[in-house]
Amino acid sequence: MFQEKLKPACDRWKAICAEAQVSLKTLCTARDKEAKSLKALEKTKVKEGSKKAQQVAQDVAAKQTEVANKTEEIVALMRQFQTQKLNDYKSILSSYSQIQMVYHSRSLEFYTRAFQDILDIQADEYVETVLNETCPGVPLSHSVPNNMNSSNTSVDQLNVTK
Repeated sequence: MFQEKLKPACDRWKAICAEAQVSLKTLCTARDKEAKSLKALEKTKVKEGSKKAQQVAQDVAAKQTEVANKTEEIVALMRQFQTQKLNDYKSILSSYSQIQMVYHSRSLEFYTRAFQDILDIQADEYVETVLNETCPGVPLSHSVPNNMNSSNTSVDQLNVTK
């Protein structure tokens, strides 16, 4: 069950990372174009008149807008990825914790029943039954040592730390 939740999450992360990689390449391309346009603008200001410089300046402004848009897109993608990753981690870890709690609660129930069954053992009745089955017809005395009689044993008498 744990692996079943982890695989789809990793697949989602992989898809988001692939999308981010494409966006990052686009951003790098846009920045390169912006840098070239800035260089062209500087050359145009030095060599040519204001009309050509205005056109190049408009081109630079368009490239800067494209870079700003791509940067915002990547930031939004990063935010989406981090949110998705955190939600997936929460889901996976809460599922794992729940599985562990159920497992350990069942173990505790089992050991509690076993402990109660051990406390319920009647030593003198058990010894009597075993001796009657192994030595039928032999008269038995009913003297069982005091420390073997568990009918008076309680959890408090066993010094069990809580």
